[in-house]
This record gives sequence, C-alpha cells and structure tokens, in this order.
Amino acid sequence: MAQIKKLWLLFSIITTMIMLMFLIGGSNISQGFSSSYSFNGDMDPRAMRRFKNLIVHIDLKGAPPRVEYLIDFFKLLSKNHVDGVVMEYEDMFPYSGDLEDVRRDSGAYSEDDIRRITMEAAALNLEIIPLIQTFGHLEFLLKRPAFRTLSEDFIDINTICISDDRSIDIIHQMILQIRRLHPNSTRIHIGSDEAYHVAEDVRCHQKMSNEKIGKSELKMRHIAKIGKFAREIAHFKTVFAWNDMFDKEAESAIKGAELHKWIVPVVWGYRVDVTEDGYFPEGLFERIPNVFEEFYVASAYKGADGARQQFSNISRYLENQKSYTKLMDLHPKAAEKVSGIFVTGWSRFNHLNAVCELLPVSIPSLIIDLLYLNYGISGNSAWKSMKNQLECDQETFLRGVLSEWTIRGCEFPGADVFEIIMHEWKRQVDRRLLGRADLSPDQKSPTEVLSNLRTALKPILFDADIDEIYHQYLNDFHSIHSRTTIYPDLMNS
Repeated sequence: MAQIKKLWLLFSIITTMIMLMFLIGGSNISQGFSSSYSFNGDMDPRAMRRFKNLIVHIDLKGAPPRVEYLIDFFKLLSKNHVDGVVMEYEDMFPYSGDLEDVRRDSGAYSEDDIRRITMEAAALNLEIIPLIQTFGHLEFLLKRPAFRTLSEDFIDINTICISDDRSIDIIHQMILQIRRLHPNSTRIHIGSDEAYHVAEDVRCHQKMSNEKIGKSELKMRHIAKIGKFAREIAHFKTVFAWNDMFDKEAESAIKGAELHKWIVPVVWGYRVDVTEDGYFPEGLFERIPNVFEEFYVASAYKGADGARQQFSNISRYLENQKSYTKLMDLHPKAAEKVSGIFVTGWSRFNHLNAVCELLPVSIPSLIIDLLYLNYGISGNSAWKSMKNQLECDQETFLRGVLSEWTIRGCEFPGADVFEIIMHEWKRQVDRRLLGRADLSPDQKSPTEVLSNLRTALKPILFDADIDEIYHQYLNDFHSIHSRTTIYPDLMNS
C-alpha cells in the first residue's frame, strides 16, 4: 500500500510539472514545439483562403507616412500575400490647376512621390487602388474658401452638394488627375460613405422637384453617375463604393438607379462582432447578391476603437476579422459573390477629428489579422508567427495570455515608435488613470517620453504631424481626471 502511495505521489508531481511547463511556456520550451506551434507563413495561401482578394487600406488624412516608410510598409504587405493597397489620399495628393489649393499646406506628396509609390508597389506585385471621396467626407475640399459654397451644410462641411454642376466638374477633375498619375491601376474607390447632409440645400430641393425624384434616388443616381464616369471616361475597370448610402434601398430602386452597372459595393463594418443582430440592415445579404455580380467586405486593423485612441488592441481587431468569417457562414449564398476583403486602417474619424492609432503602433495588429485571413490561424500560434516575422523577442509568456506588453525588441519599420507608445507612454497614462502622479525611480517624465517619441517619428512622419501628435497626447494626458474621462476603453485592456 505504501508503495502505491509513493507511485501515486510521484505521478502527481510529474503531472503537475508537465502542466506547469505548458502553462509557463518559456522560450526554451517553445523552441521544442516550433514545428507545430509557429507557422512561418511561407506558403502562398491565395488558392485556399476564404477571401480571395486581400486588400489593405491606408488612410492619409491623419499622420501620413513619408514615402520611404510607405515603401517599407509595402514590403511587409507583399510578404503577407496582400494583393492591393487602397490609398485614401485626401489632401496628400498633388492636385494641380483649379484644385491646387486642395493640397495640404505642407508635406503633400509630389508627382514624383506618387510615381515612386506606384512603381515600388508594382515591383512588389501590389496594385495601388486610389480612393477619392466623391460625396461625403469631403472636408479637406470644402474647408477651402474657393469651394465652401459647394457644401450642403455651411457649418458641417462633410457633404458636397451633388446638385451643383460645379461639384460634379470638380469631382471629375479629381478623378482624371488621379488617373493620370495611376496609369496602370485597374481599380479605383470613389468612397461615397457617410454623407450626412444629403438634399438639405435649396439646389437639391430644386433638382428633386424638377426631376420628380426623392432623396434616395438622388443619392443613388449620383453614385452611379460618378461610377460611370470613372469607368467610361477615366477607364478604370472596377469602381468600388462603400455600401451605406444605398444598403437599405429595395433591389428595384438600386437597379433603377443603375448602380449595379457601374460600381462594386464594399460592405464595411468595424464592430468587434459584425454578426450581431441589427448591425447590418435587415436583408442586406439577400439584396446585395441579387443585385450585384460581386461585392467585397471591409474589416479594420486600426482606427475603429475610439476617435482619440492611442494604443493598439490587437485582440479587438482580430475578433472583427473572425466575425466576417462567421458572417460568410451565416450567409452562404452571399458568400459566393464575395470577391475579397478590405482590411482598413483609419487615421481619423474624419478630416477635422483627432488622430487615432498611428500606423507603426498598428503593424503587429495588421500582421495578426493577415495571418488569420491567409491561414486561419490565431491564438498562440499567430502571435508567435507575428513575433518571428517582425523579429521580436520571444520572451517567457503565459500560454493563452496574449498581450501587447509581450511585444518587445522588434525590428519592423517603426518598432521603436511602437515600444515608446505601447510601453513607456501607456505606462504613463495607466498610472495617471490610477491617480498616481508620482514617478517611480526608473520612470521618465511624460515630456521626456514624448520628446523621445518625437525623435523616433522623425524618419516616419512630417514635422507638422509630429507636432500635432505631441500636443494631442500631452493635452489628453493632462485632461485625465478619473478613469472614465479620456481613456474609458483602457480600463478593459
């Protein structure tokens, strides 16, 4: 009996040790499981992945990168089997002639910059897909005095008056200038989302009265007309448009406006779980495949977690990707018409808003998302693969505990910016949220951290944007009075 007890005790000790080894998962242990635990991502997944066409979006209306940094970013995308890059230029594009004043006051790309961007992308088998807003989100145009009268609302300069012939002429000029510097692009995105002030101006009232049409028809005719121009005059093969200006309309109304002839819808949604009841309009995924030959969906890797969010929440964005796979399973007929996915990265909620997560801070998030979309992997396997690809330290970690604080010592473009914001600056903010105004012996002051951030951003961003980020971060830091004022989402991080 005593011998049995000894054997049972020995068995219990060995079992406990094995369980602890798996739980702690130190660097030496993980090396032993490298064949199954880490996925190197060398296999081209295009033939097997759920979303055949994988497109990454870059939003240039906030903290636009310098060209050299963009090229480094393109190399990461190419390595992860991305097919195209949507460049939402806004005022970074080098408009000329009547549109010259639309360009950013300092730091706009030159024509040579655009040529280099398209050339370097092509060398990496990436198609540049220019995105130009043609309905809502035209603050960058309408804020200029020369174009202010074209706004539907004089205070909220979000929406251009689509019933004014001058508005249409300007949109045509923008598309043609974009085309001239993107001669090899086969696709363009004409935006057309979140136009908040449609048919409020007397010009629209007059047009609807004369043509005996309603607001819905006015909207859809405009999108179709711009799509037709981009196809027939600018000679783009495919014209994308966001879905939300027509996704509640009846199939007959969409066909009546001839939208299905000229545009390919992109159904966007950045909630953690887009399958939640009521998130998308009722019946959308029955109407869309009935009307259109194909459509795309759009998730997010940054810029959808708060208008002033500074810190990347990798798990939150990964869940958004996963929910699109779930959505396709729930709507198999619609899934047959889905040609791909846009993985979007927003820099501001609109042109006049604060800056949210910076691109270097969001690269680990994007890589995790691309690993999932390419190979269907997530959890420990995806995180280890991401760290391998970005040449991060493979530190001791608790299996199943996936946290941004474990991403250290990386070598990806902008890794120093990631570490300053996600480790040093986040520590400052977290202590402030907890009411700790004192500094620990090894801790830098807030201004020291932000000064280091300014230096790290120099090769990545333009000076005006670095100044904006410095002052925004510092102002937000000093505005924290409790845990729920400026950074309520951090309490769940």
